[in-house]
Amino acid sequence: MDMTTADPLVGATLDQRYYVESRVAGGGMATVYVAHDLRLDRRVALKVMHSTLAQDPQFVRRFINEAHAVAKLSHPNVVQVYDQGTDQGHVYLAMEYVPGRTLRDLLKLRGRLAPQDALQIMVPVLAGLGAAHQAGMVHRDIKPENVLLTRDGQVKVVDFGLARVVEAAQEGLTKTGTLMGTAAYLAPEQISQSVSDARTDVYACGIMLYELLTGAQPHTGDSAIAVAYQHVNQDVPRPSRVVDGIAPEIDALVTQATERDPRYRPGDAGQFLAAVFDVYPHLAGAAPQPPAGYAPAAALPPAGAAAAAGSADDDSNNTLVVELPDVPDDDYEDYGDDRRERSRGLRYPLIAVAGLLVVLLAGFGWWMAFGRYESVPELVGMSREQAEQQLSAQGLRISVADEGVYSDEAEEGTIAESDPAASARALPGDTVTVALSLGPQTVEMPNVVGLPVSDARGQLEDLGIEDVTEEEASSRDQPAGTVLSSDPEAGADADRAAGVTLTVSAGFDMPDVTGLSQDDARASLEGSGLSVSVTDQASDSVPRGQVISQDPEAGSTVGSGDSVTITVSSGPEQIEIPDVTGWKVDDARKELEELGFRVEVHEFMGDRVAAYSPTGRAEEGATVELWATPFGNGGPGRGNDRGNRDDD
Repeated sequence: MDMTTADPLVGATLDQRYYVESRVAGGGMATVYVAHDLRLDRRVALKVMHSTLAQDPQFVRRFINEAHAVAKLSHPNVVQVYDQGTDQGHVYLAMEYVPGRTLRDLLKLRGRLAPQDALQIMVPVLAGLGAAHQAGMVHRDIKPENVLLTRDGQVKVVDFGLARVVEAAQEGLTKTGTLMGTAAYLAPEQISQSVSDARTDVYACGIMLYELLTGAQPHTGDSAIAVAYQHVNQDVPRPSRVVDGIAPEIDALVTQATERDPRYRPGDAGQFLAAVFDVYPHLAGAAPQPPAGYAPAAALPPAGAAAAAGSADDDSNNTLVVELPDVPDDDYEDYGDDRRERSRGLRYPLIAVAGLLVVLLAGFGWWMAFGRYESVPELVGMSREQAEQQLSAQGLRISVADEGVYSDEAEEGTIAESDPAASARALPGDTVTVALSLGPQTVEMPNVVGLPVSDARGQLEDLGIEDVTEEEASSRDQPAGTVLSSDPEAGADADRAAGVTLTVSAGFDMPDVTGLSQDDARASLEGSGLSVSVTDQASDSVPRGQVISQDPEAGSTVGSGDSVTITVSSGPEQIEIPDVTGWKVDDARKELEELGFRVEVHEFMGDRVAAYSPTGRAEEGATVELWATPFGNGGPGRGNDRGNRDDD
């Protein structure tokens, strides 16, 4: 299927940097494209968030903060995040481009994997996930669609932390009992308590391992609610019940990772990885300690179209908003009329006990709902140290966002906003994320007209305006690189978030003065504000005094005050005429003719040159006249020496 048809982003360039080549896949929260990074000349995977999410300012801010955190995670089994940005309403991530296919593609191709192959894929997945857990990040959406297999045997995990960003964006739109995730891989505590930590990722890895071994998911149903009910109330079966020949040690890996009570699972992916290594010696022909990141060539599908980081277009395993009603922990049975009769005598004491339990449970419920929570204090305007002290006194932690926000209320460097906001409820030990103020969003635009663009940029950056766009315009009055105008104009309000546009002189086209006389050429160039210097050059084809060439050439971009050199013809080349006084006439004739002169001899009963004309220099082909006498000049010099030697 052609996924590029009618896609407006294909062929577009985001942030004047990423040229979108083609659409690769679409998922529940984003669309993935292959793009070319024009600045670094490399291919990247561009994950563009759906417009419904990109229109939520809170989502965009959380998305930016999460992208910064994920970008710090560097591991060979994790798809690297290069860049993040927003352009024309499109919120995107630029990530490492990974040619290959997803683990889902491999499952569709093979159905299921042998235990050795399944574990050899799980090892690098758990290695990358373990690095994230060590860094304090939880994936929350582990599934085969988020595991990429490269053609050279690498295994990489993608989309760290993004499920949390989407869930946070949905908090104001969904109600209690709503969570983000893929129903087939949700841990019971995610469903019943909306709690996620490293152990929920371990649970999803256990489900994925079961799927690799059996070719099917352990819990299925007609709806996400039906699947969620099974996660809460049913254990994941041992893979050996579905596929014969799977070793008990492999069964134990799956059942331990998918324990419904998170206390009995491995604490994080690193512990699960250690358990996988412990199983390797029990598999026939398996290496005892496989290196993290290794995946056998046999485990990969045949090379095909390049795949980038992201989910496939199959909607069945997309990240979704799942709305869950109360899911009971266990069913109950009707014991029949006879048992009800026998229990009737205990009814009234039990009613009293039940009443007491109701009171206790009501009190406990009130404490769970209200009593155990702390109210987030008002932090706006405080310094970071003051906010930390205030939160610590209430048993809360503080985290400072990587990027600040503009604020007219809080001075630069103080707290501008908090998440959760003031008066919101938070559990003891929860973290409150604060953003520091960058100062007011608008400042007075300085006068930068007439300055070199580098100086203008420096003034704007000092004011906190970093988004500066340059537009060139032709100008004969200002040197190239000089600011001609600004938008907004000097003295107006400049939005530090919107940026500033500078119109910069591009100079003008160098006029063509070749063929003009020296005086005319100089007048034309100096009239354009250019500085002129002149050099001479002999020429047989250009008349004396005319311009042979110019530097810069005609059509080049120049600016006012630039220097131009014109080369002017000095006429044909002049040749030095040797002093042949006293030479024998024949020797002088030969010498002069070899130099390119014509020779005319006037003899007066002699064979020695007494005089010649012209002297000095003459053009090639000019006539040199010789006057000969019996004795010549006889004076000192080359001619006399040569003549005397000839006489000898």
